Amino acid sequence: MDALNYGFLDRAVHRLAFKVDFGQEMLRDMEERLYGAEIAKQPVDSPIFVTSLARAGTTLLLEILAKHPDVVTHTYRDMPFVLSPLMWRKLSGRFRVDLARRERSHSDGMLVDADSPEAFEEVMWLRECPELFGEDGIALGPETGDRIAEPKSDLIRRLIASRGPADAPRYVSKNNANIARLSAIRDAFPDARFVVPLRAPLDHAMSLHRQHMRYLDIHAESGFASDYMRDIGHFEFGDLHRPILFPGMDAVIEAHDPKSLDYWLAYWICAYRHIAERDDVCFVDMERFTRAPDVAELLKRLGLRADEATEQAGTALVLPIKRYDRPDGVSDALFESADALFQSLR
Repeated sequence: MDALNYGFLDRAVHRLAFKVDFGQEMLRDMEERLYGAEIAKQPVDSPIFVTSLARAGTTLLLEILAKHPDVVTHTYRDMPFVLSPLMWRKLSGRFRVDLARRERSHSDGMLVDADSPEAFEEVMWLRECPELFGEDGIALGPETGDRIAEPKSDLIRRLIASRGPADAPRYVSKNNANIARLSAIRDAFPDARFVVPLRAPLDHAMSLHRQHMRYLDIHAESGFASDYMRDIGHFEFGDLHRPILFPGMDAVIEAHDPKSLDYWLAYWICAYRHIAERDDVCFVDMERFTRAPDVAELLKRLGLRADEATEQAGTALVLPIKRYDRPDGVSDALFESADALFQSLR
């Protein structure tokens, strides 16, 4: 589960994995020695990457897609040894527990348990491309897929092997930071599918702002919560906030404080302007989707076979997306620019 629900033993194991230099690598090497042949034979076909700025609806789309029998995703049970899921599943299975579903730390109504899918792919990016993660922000890139094609393929194979046999396994990743890396991912995986949920910019910015302020309090109260988010590469909010350095973000950072709503609206513009011209992205208008969810169409667009059970279970997860009234003080110029971009993307 997330950091706020970790007990003493959970925290100790997490620190072993991330704070001890050889923690992740030791289990990964053991996995390779014991199961290397099994891992190597796993297919990597048409991986699906769900990405957007946080609070757009990536978790909902991941939850829906994870219901499909052909799909493989990371779950909370893969923590903390994310890089060696097969070995960790075998070891941790000895003391596996079933935890009741509870609201995640975002306080947004999303319920999770140990088997819920989650975003842990960023651990691989931290390992393979540490130069992207500066103190002031996360750089775009890499320019090509050479740096990540093999390590990412290897992680996908390990994850598929950890889940057992499947007829046609498709990897699904939720990683908000991948919105800055679509070109490199396309280069590494020419048959990849990209899913980008879209949310009305003012609603989206207000949700981002709310979570940022919330996590400022969480990080002030819990050093472990801060360490946890840093270790798994979640830099969206709070004291850890490092914006993705899209074109134009230098001016945004200079002009606005992250405690202001205008900062997040300007950030929204930079992010979606960066990918607006791409023709290989499946945009999902979340207001329309949550009002009348068409899970069958989503599966079809991603090349997943029709599955009635997934459609029913996925539809049951959908709730209307939260709308906000426009508060006083929001920049008219930013609001109008963001709305125009949003309408063009819809």
